[in-house]
Order: sequence, then C-alpha cells, then structure tokens
Amino acid sequence: MKTINIAVKPAVRLLCLTSLLGLAACDPGQPESSSGFSASGYAAPLSQAEFNSLPPEEQYQVASKLYGTLFRGISAEDFFNLESGTTNLAPKSSTFLVDTKKALGTTLTVDQLNAADTLIEGFDDEGNPDEDEAKYSFDSDSDANENEKAMQLPLARIKEYPISRDLYVQWMAYFLSNTIMYSPAVEMESTDTVDAQNMFRFLTTNIREGNSVRQMVRSNLPSLARWRVSRSSENHALEAYELYLGLFETEEDSVKGGIACKDFYLTDEDSGYVISTTNIPNTEPQLILDAYFITTCEDLYEVISGHPLVMPRAIEVLTNYFFSGRSREDRVNIINSIVSSGAESYEDIFTAMLFSKEYLLNTERPRSFEESLMPLLDALKWDPAADSGDQAGKAIFENMASGSTNPPNRGSIMYLGNKGWHTMSLKIGRLPDVPLDALSFANYHKSVREELLVDTRQYDGSQADIPGLLY
Repeated sequence: MKTINIAVKPAVRLLCLTSLLGLAACDPGQPESSSGFSASGYAAPLSQAEFNSLPPEEQYQVASKLYGTLFRGISAEDFFNLESGTTNLAPKSSTFLVDTKKALGTTLTVDQLNAADTLIEGFDDEGNPDEDEAKYSFDSDSDANENEKAMQLPLARIKEYPISRDLYVQWMAYFLSNTIMYSPAVEMESTDTVDAQNMFRFLTTNIREGNSVRQMVRSNLPSLARWRVSRSSENHALEAYELYLGLFETEEDSVKGGIACKDFYLTDEDSGYVISTTNIPNTEPQLILDAYFITTCEDLYEVISGHPLVMPRAIEVLTNYFFSGRSREDRVNIINSIVSSGAESYEDIFTAMLFSKEYLLNTERPRSFEESLMPLLDALKWDPAADSGDQAGKAIFENMASGSTNPPNRGSIMYLGNKGWHTMSLKIGRLPDVPLDALSFANYHKSVREELLVDTRQYDGSQADIPGLLY
C-alpha cells in the first residue's frame, strides 16, 4: 500500500455529529486494566474531594447514577451509615469514587468468577449448565442458529458479577454490541444468533486483553460477522467509512473500495452466507479519500484502522449516547478532550466518560430500560426465587432479550424490543436517544411498574429464603 500527501476534502471532517444524528486483587496472569485512564480539560473526572463536598443526598444521587449506568443499584442502607438514624445522613465511605474505579479495574479470582457463573447457570459436576440448579433460565433451543442465549446471558452476568473488571468488560461489550459499530444485526436474513455469540465473544476477548480501538477495528473488518451485515464488497467499503470514520458522503470511494475487495463476496442462503472468493484479485491501484492508494481489501482495512478519524469517531458514537441532549458544542468539547488526552481503547473512553464531572453532575438524559429496571433489582434486594414463574422471575433476562414485537398478550411485556430498544438486533444499532414515543414508553412504564414495583412478592423476604427489601 502506498500513500500520497494530498489535502483531504473539506467534507472529510474530524467530527460528524450532524451526519450521525441525521441517521436514524488481580490475577497476575490477567491483562492490565486501563480503567485508571482519566481525561483532562472538558471531560476531566469528578474528584473525590469534589464528590465529598456535595451534600450527602447529592452524593447518593451521583453514586446511584454511576452504578445505574452500569445497570447496577446501590441501596440507601448500603451507601449511608444508618446506625444513628436518618436525621443526619453520612456516607459509609469517604472514598466511594476512588474505590469504585479501583474495583472496576480489579479482576475477580478464578474461584470468584466460577462461583458467580455457577450461581447463574447452575453447572453440574461435568461443567454443563443445569437449569434446575441455576438462578436463571435461558433459551434452550437446540438449533444453534436460533438459540438466543448469547443475547441473554450478558445481562445475567452484569447483574450477578461483583463490581469488578469482569463486570465492566461484560457491560462494555454489551453496550458496544448494541451500537452501529459492532451490532451483529440479527434482524437481517443473512445473520443469525451465532453471529451475536461470535461478536460478543470478540468484544469481551479484545476488551479484556486491553486491545486498542484500532486493533479491534482492524480485526473486525474482515470477519464473517461484519461481511454478513455488509453483504457486498462495495457496501463493505461504504460501511467501513461510515461506521469507523464517520464519513457518509463516500459514493466514489465506496466504488473504489469495492473494486479493491472484489475478489471477496458473501454466498447466498443456500450456501450458508459465508465469505468466498473469486480468486481474481484486483491489481489496479485505487485512490481513496484523496490520500491513499489501495489495491487489495487488506489495504483498505489498513487505511481504515490507521486513519486519523478512527478515535474521534469511536468517541463520538459513545458521546452521543451518554451525553444525549447536550449541545453539539458540548459534545465536540468532550470528544476533543478525550482524544487529546490520549485515549486508545474503548475502556479508556468509557472510563473517561462515566467518571467525568460533566457526566456525573451536569448531564441529564432519560435512562434506558436496563438502567431503570436492573438497579432496582439490586436496591430492592430482588430475587427470582421469590416468584420464579413470573415475567420478572427466573426467566427475566430471557424475556428481556427475546420476544415478539408488540405481543398480543402480557407474555413478553419485559421484551426490550417492545420499547424500541432491541438487543443486538438492529443493523444501525440502538439510536442514541432512548425511545419515548407513546407505545415504547407505555411498555417501559408498564414493565417496571407492574412486573416489579407493585409486585412486592419479587422482593418480599418472607416469600422465600431471600434478603428482600420487605422483611
């Protein structure tokens, strides 16, 4: 691959916010966490001293916001020292932020992780999942292409793993798998739930190993999961520009990228939607983005993953979720702050955003369904054993991740798709704004209210041998 120095078109911008909105105790053997990353400037973190200077009630609000973003909850009795009553509230810890960030960078021991996984899936003596011994139930379809367990299990792990890097990796992978960058798009005829399983494994493995955004983009571009979504060589190039560079006016460049990738194609349904080749590779250099000569698909992948826009684009996509509702100027400042601070991995980006003063104190946005429901499960000390057959019982995460759109009965009221918030399904991923149209919010409200809040059996300690908020 050769490069030439030619000025980039004015249309090739560092930031593409307008265009995007127009779219619809650590194991020494484990990779080192980068959750200690902090940005400077506009996205600077909220310091522990600043947190401690807040009134106790506001400290609890901030703590709940941070935990809630991770789909976890913290009850008042866990946060406050209530031995002297509630008249003069005082937090139990003066190092909450420091401790939380440290915990998110600490890998569970093998025994801790095995204990959590056994609780979730109830492994038998041979290491096979045993639903009778499990806390949760999942899809048991024998057809691997139809089994949706891979879309359900991450939610259970996020719920049950202690606050740790293992939880953080699961949450980051789940979040990314619902963005335009990494959605397995199981709604498409050329994809299936095996793609969801493979994509989630790809994300957890790469994040856990501390791989950079560029490394992950480079690894994902030639994958079967990506080709099953793009489906043709020209569209493969077009989507590479859009997803990972934020460039949306690339018709000519997409044609040239397609020429470079012309020896690859996706087979049809009868042949199983696999990548095949014509064995007639391109030999004519193609000039793309006014600056790069490419001849092969490998050249295209190198250009995309090495392009200056990769990091701004990755940060932009996540900024649009966490800072939804903030002005374009604010979001640009956040992006520039994180870019200039030297973020390299998705873990760097997530950590910078979640612990930033701008997010914790100055940003308001509607919570997603997971951010509303799952923290309540912790705060109410919910246990599926209290009413195991209920929609919010043993099959809660199966019901959330899988179901029929707008079901005629209450059987799938927990289904995220009824709230416009499908799991790993949409080709363009979840939109940055939580859907608040009448139908989506009605299903959202009904699920939280009727299946949890007013159904006190779910957290009544007298119903079973569970701690429950009611006792």
